[in-house]
Formats: sequence, C-alpha cells, structure tokens
Amino acid sequence: MQMIDWQRAVIKVGSALIAPEGNGCSIRYLLALAEFIQHSVQHGKEVVLVSSGSVAAGAGLMKFDLAQQVSIPQKQALAAVGQSYLMQHWQKLFDNQCAQILLTRSDLESSKRVANAKNTLNTLLQMQAIPIINENDSVVIDELVVGDNDNLAAQVAVMCDADLLIICSDVDGLYNKNPQLHADAQLIEVVETIDDSILQSAGITTNPIATGGMKTKIQAADTAMQAGINTLIVNGRKAATFEQLKQTRQTGTLFFAASSRMNSMLN
Repeated sequence: MQMIDWQRAVIKVGSALIAPEGNGCSIRYLLALAEFIQHSVQHGKEVVLVSSGSVAAGAGLMKFDLAQQVSIPQKQALAAVGQSYLMQHWQKLFDNQCAQILLTRSDLESSKRVANAKNTLNTLLQMQAIPIINENDSVVIDELVVGDNDNLAAQVAVMCDADLLIICSDVDGLYNKNPQLHADAQLIEVVETIDDSILQSAGITTNPIATGGMKTKIQAADTAMQAGINTLIVNGRKAATFEQLKQTRQTGTLFFAASSRMNSMLN
C-alpha cells in the first residue's frame, strides 16, 4: 500500500452511509469518519465535507417512503425539510463548528460565484470550521443533482485546490467486476489511467436513495486526476478504513494523478 500525504482533503459521503435504512439519519457508519476528520483537523490538516442525505433526512422526518416513485417537487420539498436536520446530525459529531454551503450547477459555472465560494471555503478552513457542502436541492429546476454528489465533490476539490479527494462508498473500492455477482472479483488497488477497461468495471447502483454508483465515482476521479488531485474510493462502512487513513496509508482504490504537482505526495 502507498503512503499518502495530504494537507487539504475533500471527503464525499453519500446517503447510503448517512441513511442506511433509506430514511432518517444514522450515526452507525459516521462515528469513525467523524473521528478521523476531527483527528486530521487537530493535526493541522484541512477537511471539506460533501454530504448527501437531505432528501433521506426529510423522508424520515415526514415519514415518506422513498422506495415508491417520488416526483422532483416532492424530493425538493423533502430536501428543504431535511437539510437543517442533516446539518444538526453532523454538528453533534464534531467539536469544531460546522458551516453549511449549498451550491447549484449555475454557481459552479460562474467564475465570480466560484471565486466567492472559494474565498468562503478558505476563510472557514482558516477558522478551523468544517465546511459541509451539498447541492441546493430545493431550488434546482432541471434535476436534483449537479450530476451527483460524487461529481460535485470533484468540482469542489478542484475549486478549493485540494490535495486529495476521498469518496466514501459501501464497497472496498473499484473491482474488476461486480463483487456482488462474482465471487472471484478482485480489488483494483491503483489506477493510473482511466481507460475502457476501468469504465467497464463500473456498474450502476441499485440503491433507491443513492444517485451515483461506481460509474459516477470514476467520473469524479477522472475530473480530480485531470486537475492533479489524487482520489481514493474507500469503504466508509469500515472503521479500519479511517484507521489506515490516519496513518496516511492507502486503503481502497487509489486513482493516482500523474502530474508533477502530485508525484511528490506518494512515497
């Protein structure tokens, strides 16, 4: 396993970890992650969190079944109900103050808004607050997602000049084939080039509350790699994942950005 050094990381956490039962919020898979983030901040590192979960949080509060067909207005309403509860959920896991930032696609396509968001992020990090970013689901008019929060996290990582993007999944990383269907599937530990064979390894999520899947995680990794940012896809359900990350050891699948800026990060 590689040793990975970093100073500023963007960590993406999806609804499958925040709301494993499909509605409401749970700390079941978040305690080890929160402890890793707190540990990192205490050791002088900077962490930006990209968090899904507002729709699932709202569904839990409103006793709404997301397994049924849900319209865009219903999802937007549930997001409006759930977003503040989602922030409360995260805040109780940290000693540091959390700060909410909601973005839309138009924010990321405007150079002026990107500059303003970047300045806000940098100032929050200087204050040792933990920025928590989500898409502004309640006001998006075409779809709920920028693409999804995997790609949003990659765009945030580029925007704030992160050294590392960590995408938390419910599997150990990228496999050469679907491990749920193939017992002989093997974990791909390092990816240096995203080619057709890597794309073919990605499947489509069957989780009704998730908007991404491995395909969007690879897309996000590609965006980050092109900007010289290393990406890790890790199993966010395993506490051992974050123990390894505390020791700056690779876990999961590392998408290695082969730029001169990042080559010095790996020993």
